[in-house]
Amino acid sequence: MPFSILAQPPAFVVAREQLEEEQYSFLGYVNKTSMDPGVTDRLSRFIVPEADSIHRHIMKDGELPDDEKVKATESLVYFMKELNQAISLKKIDVYDIPGVLESYKQVLSALLYHKPYADRLVSLSPGRSRLLAAAFWQYDECTLLEEITLYKLVVSSPGHIFHFLEWFPGFPLADSLLLVAAAHDPLKMASYLHKGKSGLQEIIRNEKNIYLQQVLAISDDPDVATLLPFIVPLAEKRITAGDILEKRMDITDYFQSMVNTLKEEIADTNHSSFIFQAPLRNAIKEKSFSFYVKQINELHNSPYNTRFAVIKDLRMEDIYYIITSCQEELYTSSYLGLYRRLMEYFRVQPADSLFRAVQYDNFREFMQMAANYNTLADFLSCMPREKAAELLNRFITGIESDTDSGLEKAMDIADSFTGLGAVPWINEWIENELQSNLDRCRSGQLYPGIRLYSILQQVYELVTQKDSVNKLWTYLGNHGKLEFKALQNKAGEIIEEVLFYGDKDGISSFRNFLNLFKDPHKWVISKNELWVTIRSVSGQPVIVYANLPLDNEKEMDLQAQDSLSAFLQQQSIVPVILVHRGHSYHLGHTLKRLQPSVKLVILGSCGSYSNILSVSDISPDAQIIVSKKAGSKFINDPMLGTINRALQNKKDLIWIKLWEELAIRFRKDEFVLNLFNEYIPPTKNASLFVLKLFNASRYVQ
Repeated sequence: MPFSILAQPPAFVVAREQLEEEQYSFLGYVNKTSMDPGVTDRLSRFIVPEADSIHRHIMKDGELPDDEKVKATESLVYFMKELNQAISLKKIDVYDIPGVLESYKQVLSALLYHKPYADRLVSLSPGRSRLLAAAFWQYDECTLLEEITLYKLVVSSPGHIFHFLEWFPGFPLADSLLLVAAAHDPLKMASYLHKGKSGLQEIIRNEKNIYLQQVLAISDDPDVATLLPFIVPLAEKRITAGDILEKRMDITDYFQSMVNTLKEEIADTNHSSFIFQAPLRNAIKEKSFSFYVKQINELHNSPYNTRFAVIKDLRMEDIYYIITSCQEELYTSSYLGLYRRLMEYFRVQPADSLFRAVQYDNFREFMQMAANYNTLADFLSCMPREKAAELLNRFITGIESDTDSGLEKAMDIADSFTGLGAVPWINEWIENELQSNLDRCRSGQLYPGIRLYSILQQVYELVTQKDSVNKLWTYLGNHGKLEFKALQNKAGEIIEEVLFYGDKDGISSFRNFLNLFKDPHKWVISKNELWVTIRSVSGQPVIVYANLPLDNEKEMDLQAQDSLSAFLQQQSIVPVILVHRGHSYHLGHTLKRLQPSVKLVILGSCGSYSNILSVSDISPDAQIIVSKKAGSKFINDPMLGTINRALQNKKDLIWIKLWEELAIRFRKDEFVLNLFNEYIPPTKNASLFVLKLFNASRYVQ
């Protein structure tokens, strides 16, 4: 900019002037934004030298007609206008920008030289497709771009496909939409066909696709729900409806048939029926819960052999799919029992054989759950070191490839830091692997990867450091300590709320909890029929409110919590410390009472680590103490006692020192020390730190 001025037709001059004006405007906006410097640099290079180069190439091509040159130049103008607007209105992920630039250049080249380009559009997001459609609106080929853009928008809400096609039955990509609709919810399609209320049924009936025809064939069958997971083998005549119904008589046989079918579909990588894996996976999830997990959860107080008898005849891949399909439904103890049963298969074979059996399907889900429940180090120890390194490499590498899931994958990786960092060779390996991936992304200018691996490096350093001084604490809210003054209300009091549940364990925990305050020279306890109030006698005023663990089966414990909450609200008493004392399946009730004003959350239940983000959503500034495995009164009571004594003595809660003090106390009993080692202090909430740093581009190196 500016271009060489030659004798040119007026249309050329106008188009060039429009381009220069848009370049100047867009570059000015980009220079004022606070985006990732890497993305800003890439965008700036496109706006000036690259766009200039594209324009010169267009103008010098003697075979291009003049009107094509003008259209191509104008497409640059339209593209930059749309991209500028999308960035300013936050309608595009900034890390998708480099890919958008490449897509524009590829489609422009294809249009100029009449080359096929439809295949290039298949993997594009709806947003990127819309940008390209806007850039090339004056081309005849734009119709295809608009159709693909609309297709992608409709596909993003598959539940509305039938409604869309009823309004636009002549949509050119209707056949592809019908496949998506059938795969998303084949039971809904079967029901839709069965009702026969619209002309769209005729379109479906005329489709030649064998899988759609199979849905049509069984839509009137009373056992349609049982048959639908097997659409692919039914359509391909590899199994009959009678075979499936016979297997359904035995839940193990039926479940294993679904798992076998999924394994076959995964193995056939070139299969055109890949899209129909979704209903099969949904069925495996549904049956994992209804056949197995529901019963295992309900028997949480039963002995191991009784509780897990329902899975005794299952194969390792069956248990694997139960674990990875029911992440949200599993109690912590249910997961640990399933994991224990799974590991029995690896007494005579290495644990990595599991992934070969399932072809690495649901690999990340399994690794993420193992990291959350602190079983990952144990799992990796049951295979040769080189195989463990291969699995970790697969887990850590390549998270930048999908901008939609990259952050989630980075958080999963961070969850593994606290459990794996204690293993010396893994500790060193992780450091090297993070650096290697960061170098790879920098070399390839993969900006999402640069950002994510930079954050992971910083978080890894943070959670493995031995002191409480780190430059990141300033942004993260200094999770290294919690000042007692920050907990005081206007009256100088520190208010703590402790929630109990009225099952057998809850009653026992409540009894032990009260023993923490039995010294009348330090604490005074008052009680009504629903809760207790505990006040410090000297030092910093600390007031603890705790509901009584009344009958859980009649939900009287919840009624007591309701009454306590109403009382606190009426009296304008705002708790700044919230403590959950109960099993993991009670935790949802506690989180409903969490308020943004809470500054310290102590979740004393099993596997509470997986709830860190739920807490952060409600109370973003709260510091959180959780357990990765078993929560226990042997840890919860001493920890609460130590925290309350420190606050009563007007001491800040410095977590590294407090954790060292508790470790010294527990080291006399190996069992209790092992329980304590599963607890995570606020300094090591790794996935939460990744999320916070992701939203702060200034911390990206």
